[in-house]
Amino acid sequence: MKTAITLLLSVLSLPALAAPGPEAVPEPAAPPAGNTVVLQKVDYQCAAQRTVSVEYPQSEVEDVVPIRISWHGRHYRLVRVSSASGARYASQQLVWWNKGEQAILLTRGGRTLARDCQPLLVAATPVPTTPAP
Repeated sequence: MKTAITLLLSVLSLPALAAPGPEAVPEPAAPPAGNTVVLQKVDYQCAAQRTVSVEYPQSEVEDVVPIRISWHGRHYRLVRVSSASGARYASQQLVWWNKGEQAILLTRGGRTLARDCQPLLVAATPVPTTPAP
């Protein structure tokens, strides 16, 4: 029963997730100088054997420090953007949207790259706050 409800909810939410919105992606603000940000790395297993690695900053700086996504050997920085439900992050190329234990990776145009993503492994890594080029 729980699986059927989860499947129904994921199907019902797809149209909303497929339209990430036309808003501009804000530039990430620089975190306070001299501090260290701890990133929590979460590896996700998605449908069709796809994998996504995401590094999230601690909650105190999540609105200032972008998340880092590794997808198909490339690395992306996404900033938090408004969302009616869950947490949504965007860059000029990608949108990462998670809610609870489910996540989806989309292009800015709304094409699904990875769906039904479930977290596998969590690790915390201290990272200096110097901005990446």
